[in-house]
Amino acid sequence: MIKNLDLNTYFTGCMYIASDMAMQNQYNRALIACLCIKFLSPEVHAQFVDVSNSLMLNTNHTSGYLGTGVSFADFNGDDLDDLTFGHHGGQIRYYQGDGLIFEEVQFNIDNDLHESKSILWADIDNDGDQDFLITNRNASNKLWMNQGDMEFLDATASCGISTSFLSKSYGASFGDYDNDGFIDLYICNYHTPIINHQNELYHNNGDGTFTDVTLISGAGNGLQQSFQSTWIDIDHDGFLDLHVINDRVDFKNSFYHNNGDGTFTDMADVWGADLGIYAMSSTFGDYDNDGDMDVYVTNGQEGNKLLANQLHEGMGFVDVTNLEGVEVQQLCWGACFIDSNNNRWKDLYVATGISVFSDYPNNYDFYPASPNAFFSYSGISPMQNLTDDIAQVEHHAFAIAKGDFNSDGFPDLVSHQLGINASVITSIPTENHFVKIRPQGTIANRDAIGAEVKVYHSLEQNQGANGFEVDVVFCGDKYLSQNSRHLQFGLGSCTQIDSVQVIWPGGSKEVFTGVLIDTTVVLIEGTSTDSDINDECPDPSFFCGNNTFWDETTFTCISIFNEDGCPSDVNNDGFTNVTDLLLLLLNFGTICAE
Repeated sequence: MIKNLDLNTYFTGCMYIASDMAMQNQYNRALIACLCIKFLSPEVHAQFVDVSNSLMLNTNHTSGYLGTGVSFADFNGDDLDDLTFGHHGGQIRYYQGDGLIFEEVQFNIDNDLHESKSILWADIDNDGDQDFLITNRNASNKLWMNQGDMEFLDATASCGISTSFLSKSYGASFGDYDNDGFIDLYICNYHTPIINHQNELYHNNGDGTFTDVTLISGAGNGLQQSFQSTWIDIDHDGFLDLHVINDRVDFKNSFYHNNGDGTFTDMADVWGADLGIYAMSSTFGDYDNDGDMDVYVTNGQEGNKLLANQLHEGMGFVDVTNLEGVEVQQLCWGACFIDSNNNRWKDLYVATGISVFSDYPNNYDFYPASPNAFFSYSGISPMQNLTDDIAQVEHHAFAIAKGDFNSDGFPDLVSHQLGINASVITSIPTENHFVKIRPQGTIANRDAIGAEVKVYHSLEQNQGANGFEVDVVFCGDKYLSQNSRHLQFGLGSCTQIDSVQVIWPGGSKEVFTGVLIDTTVVLIEGTSTDSDINDECPDPSFFCGNNTFWDETTFTCISIFNEDGCPSDVNNDGFTNVTDLLLLLLNFGTICAE
């Protein structure tokens, strides 16, 4: 099933005029729209507009150590990107998006006064709403279960995750490593001589609880200083592998291959991914458009690393940092691959910051602000350093995330900077086309975390690239960050999408056709006409409608009001009418293979 969402697209004028200037929301709408018109004029060549001052997203990030997390994910289920910001003193901020601006909202979630790090929204129990995970640096990590209508229950004490205060947790990531349809949890801990905690892997039991499987899995990563992890099926064998970065030259990064039996083997040295650097963040993306996911790892003054994925050629990961000129050679934190102008090639945005305790604004007296780095790419090496050309205020940044808050089809970036407000820059729309896709699992986990999406289109004007783009659904990657669940694909001047292939967690493939350009769509597992899932008959009780149940004796859905059965009630609504006849005729002659 392809669900099209009716969202705003390009700004074509000052569409929202504040008739009552006392109404702050209307004023903000008018201001943002007019700003976009101004910067779309021909004489402006920058690729972003800084809208931080007009949005005024208060975060009060004035203290803490090494930043705190940010999520750009939709938390209320309206398919519009929302923002959530962690806080050094526990005051997490939630901003609900309406497709153009944000409104701050409150939830019954309490993190006390603890210094939060990773903050992740995910449907842990597959009930259709978003639950909430918080990792804390000097306190117990916390899990809040959504009871519906954005009311939350603190499940920390009963869900099975550790409640120890003696841990320094940073990044977390969700992914279904055993393909049972429920997302599992990996938490990174920063080992110190006093705090001796390895990383933690929790298996989701499917009932809102977890079991600690760290020891039996072999993925605990030892007593090292881990900042972040990422779940990704890097070798395409149907099982999610686990990438873990460590902050020290003698603590090399790990890449745990999923053996498919609940255990993992570190293959980083075999695959060429065992970097020994001050690794702060890892970012996956197919920057060279060859169909697989490359990885960018940030570092200190010695320079970041870009590793091209050539596993399919038997070469592992190859260091192409110098070739692409993306070292930066500053203290860097989060990074994002984004197609800022939708030309089919991914650009790179890198956060620069500090590594001392945050004391705003005094830090700026000793550590001058610097601009986040931006590298533009069009398929020709090296990447073009446009850091000095984009509109952004210099600042110290840590966690960054991407989404599309104004629903124009072009990516936006939020930086959880040191200061009072967050930094937000929005891409300037071009004539290039796009499609935004959110996969939704039915057999796989509902959020489709770990799914790989390929968008196929015309080969015309695809100089040096395949006729498709690829991306993966992550939940927790980079540095303490969560991107929008809508995967954004630039299409350049292509005016038609041939098909969209989704490789669901577990490896089943499904092809969707009829996807239109310049739209946002939800692709639901098992609803296309070309699906591995359709090769087998599903559980028949799935099709029994309201007031009916599946009877194993008659092999039919039976009305609870008529236990003798109602075989003519095709759609199982308790009635026999013209709709049932039409459904029967429509499906007559189809075959459901055993």
